[in-house]
Amino acid sequence: MKVLHLISGGDSGGAKTHIISLLKGLSKNINVKLICFIEDSFYKDALKEGINIEVFKQDNRFDLSVVDELVDEIEKENYDIIHCHGARANFIATFLKRKIKKPFVTTIHSDYKLDFKDNFYKRVVYTNLNRISLKRFDYYIAVSDTFRQMLIERGFRRDKIFVTYNGIDCDKNEYYVSKKEFLARYNIDYDENDVFIGILARLDKVKDHLTFMKAVKEVSNNYKIKALIAGEGPEKDELQDIAKEYGIEKNVYFLGYVKDPFSFLNAIDINCLTSLSESFPYTILEGAKLNKTVITTDVGGINKLVKNGENGFLIKIGDYKELANKIMYLIDNKDERIKMGQNLHDDACTRYSYDAMAMNHIEIYKYILNSSPKVLMSGYFGFDNSGDDAILKAIVNDLLEYDNDLKIKVLSNNPDKTEDMCGVFSANRFKIKDVLFSIRETDLLISGGGSLLQDVTSTRSLLYYLALMKLALIYKKPILVYANGIGPINKSINRKLSKNILNKVNFISLRDSLSLDYLKKLGVTNPNIKVTADPVFTLKASDDNKVLEILENEKIPTDKKLVGISIRKWKNDQKLLNELAKTINYLINTKKVNVILIPMHHREDFEISKCLLELTNLKGCFILKNEYPVENILGIIKNMELIISMRLHTLIYATTQVTPMIGIVYDPKVEGFLKQIDYEYYLPVEKVESEHLINFIDNIYEKTPEIKNKLDQNRQILRNLSKENVELVYRLLGRDINE
Repeated sequence: MKVLHLISGGDSGGAKTHIISLLKGLSKNINVKLICFIEDSFYKDALKEGINIEVFKQDNRFDLSVVDELVDEIEKENYDIIHCHGARANFIATFLKRKIKKPFVTTIHSDYKLDFKDNFYKRVVYTNLNRISLKRFDYYIAVSDTFRQMLIERGFRRDKIFVTYNGIDCDKNEYYVSKKEFLARYNIDYDENDVFIGILARLDKVKDHLTFMKAVKEVSNNYKIKALIAGEGPEKDELQDIAKEYGIEKNVYFLGYVKDPFSFLNAIDINCLTSLSESFPYTILEGAKLNKTVITTDVGGINKLVKNGENGFLIKIGDYKELANKIMYLIDNKDERIKMGQNLHDDACTRYSYDAMAMNHIEIYKYILNSSPKVLMSGYFGFDNSGDDAILKAIVNDLLEYDNDLKIKVLSNNPDKTEDMCGVFSANRFKIKDVLFSIRETDLLISGGGSLLQDVTSTRSLLYYLALMKLALIYKKPILVYANGIGPINKSINRKLSKNILNKVNFISLRDSLSLDYLKKLGVTNPNIKVTADPVFTLKASDDNKVLEILENEKIPTDKKLVGISIRKWKNDQKLLNELAKTINYLINTKKVNVILIPMHHREDFEISKCLLELTNLKGCFILKNEYPVENILGIIKNMELIISMRLHTLIYATTQVTPMIGIVYDPKVEGFLKQIDYEYYLPVEKVESEHLINFIDNIYEKTPEIKNKLDQNRQILRNLSKENVELVYRLLGRDINE
């Protein structure tokens, strides 16, 4: 792999540290070269670090003669990726991209709208040129999740934006002079009783030194402090005037540009940062290297490292009073200050090394160059429904288990949450432009899992999934209906539309035989239909230690065995609740168990579960107050003697964990599943009575070993059938999973 990096070369501060650290880390593993357009201290420092760097000199920012030089360099060396940093490199890439057919990626080091905030001409010209240039890149690397979100909100495609945090070389012995020597350099008196607070940032409005100055004024009324400000910039004169206005000019020292930042950091006791916007600033990482705790505004990705009260303090933008309070706290509590500084050092060096940053970049490069097939998944995803989340996780896990390079994207109601949960890219299912892009670029559309094709809940939902399939047909993309439960579809027009689309898709896999019967009644004659099983059968549960931790956090005692109940809203809730309350009373008093109410679709199920808890009003009845990943719910169910459920996926979870269950049938899909596994303990929701439930409970307790053995046999069968869905995916992608 060969990657060419482009940067102006006039960079300083965090951007300079980032590039040099990154290139050092990358050069250990891949072939990299850095070209800059100004011969300045950046170039000399990079050479000292052994980086392969060359200057293609520009006479001015708009000198485009370097474009042809770069074309010759790229063609001669055959670079795989061109990686840009900063506005000047981005501008040049706009012209270079017309001549070179290679992937172009740029790193977003800052909020590009604020980069030239202090200069009207530059703000009007350079900011807009950079904004236009950025839109032409193929991929983006944001140095914080906040910056990625910023790009998404400004219309950049989320599936083109990666995140990697800054890293620092904790093993390198940095050069710095003693505190006394550094202070003498600026004619600052050194008294061991003085506390030195400092801020290392260019004197720019975006760094908001005014908040720092206000805090210094507050603190200096009560403490003997000296405030050191390192950096140059357009705000210097104004800040010096403010120091005089506040009467703190004898406490504040403007040091100008500091060529050895570690000497500055070594000289201060408390590191401060008051920025309005940041990515993941090196001044905090560099301070951490010298065990300096920090008080900083909670912006960008800073809270990924700084944990409030543990290794530093986070404050709101502009909150000078809180900054002053935290400075005074750290002055009064020297031991705590030292401990927090050590904690920050340990956290920074463990989680944010420059090697980790480089390896993250290499993985991004591999993804960009990866030509593996693209799969687009559609389903009821991103709605906080545990069952549908489980389906999505299971499908993603199963597909990636066979080919970890497969490119999966998910259409979701909550793309951020879906990406965080599954580690794949997502797109907003309601943004037409994003949906069209996704379908046009995919190699296979998966209409995945659950009861998507039905109009009981709404016609709109059915039409949405049919429309996606129709679009895929227009773009001539293969379609797999993946382990679906079909129906009921009551409206005649919906039945006709469903039949027409389903007859044209490439393959239909179904999670139960009742769905196959329904398709036949619908008039679907597609020859490529197969009954498999729900994807969830391949998921693994969290271990028992994690379950115990959850129960402890929820304040649910583990001194007794557990029974679970999972319900949802239905037509006659009060009758259902009354009968379940009697049943819970029986379980607690007769079976001597604790009962846990599990809201599977937390947003919808929590209120009715809470009503049942209040109606029961028994000491041994509890409710899961928090939402948990599917693996945790599986682990909890695994540790139960019995579960009573209306929700289909609670029953499926119970089967996967070999936990006896009682089904309450509110929908044909629930009965269909229980019949599929030849399970007899269920009854319609309309006929739920405590006597029937208690009779089932007693019967199950008597026959538990026999029931568990039967569930285990069914689990193995259904798990194997579920794996067949994966084979169908790869077959449609032109690959044989058995090869």
